[in-house]
Amino acid sequence: MTILREVIWSLRTQWHYLRRTALLKARFPTLTLERNVMVKGDVTNLEMGDRVVIQSGSVLHLGGMPWSENTGRLVIGSDSVISPMSVIYAAGPGGVRIGKRFDCGPGVKIFASRTDFDIGPGTHLFAPVEIGDDVTVFANGVISSGVKIGNGAVIAAGSVVLDDVPAHTMVGGVPARFLRQVGTDSNGP
Repeated sequence: MTILREVIWSLRTQWHYLRRTALLKARFPTLTLERNVMVKGDVTNLEMGDRVVIQSGSVLHLGGMPWSENTGRLVIGSDSVISPMSVIYAAGPGGVRIGKRFDCGPGVKIFASRTDFDIGPGTHLFAPVEIGDDVTVFANGVISSGVKIGNGAVIAAGSVVLDDVPAHTMVGGVPARFLRQVGTDSNGP
């Protein structure tokens, strides 16, 4: 009986995955969605531009669950790439907004919520994450809730971003600190 339950559970899981994948491809016809991408929460909380690529093993959490105040929002701009094994938790008020031409290395983590251990386990604090156009986050970078990253910014591999990053700035380290200016800002300061 246990084997039968496992088979039924596996088939049901695969059916839900295929159904959700078909729904996403219908809503976003230019989306490239590789295998084993997990989309959790309410898919109506997802907005994508053209030619977005989400690579294998990535997780998109869109909220719509009690712990996230039944809210969440993820926006990914055109021509963006979410590399393998990346995790975006856009649950809660505000969610995550990613601009155009986002270049995300493997294993990147972006969080619009965190646990408030001063209050106690299971207590969530929510703050939106905003990422501008032409931003690059190298492998295993972590972006914490409430962070704004300006256009053309670069996040070094393995960095943990706790504070805002100005446009055309490279940051790195744990916690991330200013490394140098990159590119130019043709739109002024």
